[in-house]
Amino acid sequence: GTKIPTIKSALILAQNGDSILVSKGVYKEQNIIINKSVFLIGIGRPVLDGEDKYEIITVKADFVIIDGFNFVHAGKYSYNDLAALKIIDAKDVLIQNNFFENSFFGIYCQQTTRTIIYKNTLYSNAKDEINSANGIHCWQSDQLMILQNTISGHRDGIYFEFVTNSKIEKNNSFNNVRYGLHFMFSNYNKYIANIFRDNGAGVAVMFS
Repeated sequence: GTKIPTIKSALILAQNGDSILVSKGVYKEQNIIINKSVFLIGIGRPVLDGEDKYEIITVKADFVIIDGFNFVHAGKYSYNDLAALKIIDAKDVLIQNNFFENSFFGIYCQQTTRTIIYKNTLYSNAKDEINSANGIHCWQSDQLMILQNTISGHRDGIYFEFVTNSKIEKNNSFNNVRYGLHFMFSNYNKYIANIFRDNGAGVAVMFS
């Protein structure tokens, strides 16, 4: 493999189907946009630092894997829904084994299909609903699998709005300001064998 100094420069060189192995270290790259079908794999848990201003990664391609990163200091501006990791209009994405520290929105799926969010840890320090956002936030999406994640200190741990045919299983959602799991206008979903504790309320199912 070629040695390349930044993730962004690796993405420019990458072709669909390539793997980008990111070695240990701290990467301060604003708004990394993944618009190719690549596997982004962290070796030794590299840190992606949003410097309290920026979204860190946006996925806009199908068949993407993001595995093994620490996302820290993502931007928190409330008027435009900044997230540490955003997936927009993509399908067949796998997000696994990542750690999200003090995000506003942690993982944000928008018009996403057949995506798996597996074994991630999302920790934040929300004190109230106004200044906080959701750990795993999914909107207008279908066939998602939210599996074995640990989410705490957000507004809602997991939030579904206009999400269908999805499964939420074996997650641990605790110490969130409002709900451990929140459904809005979301039909034909299953939640199985999750643990909800010390949230404002465990699960809220509304218009679903």
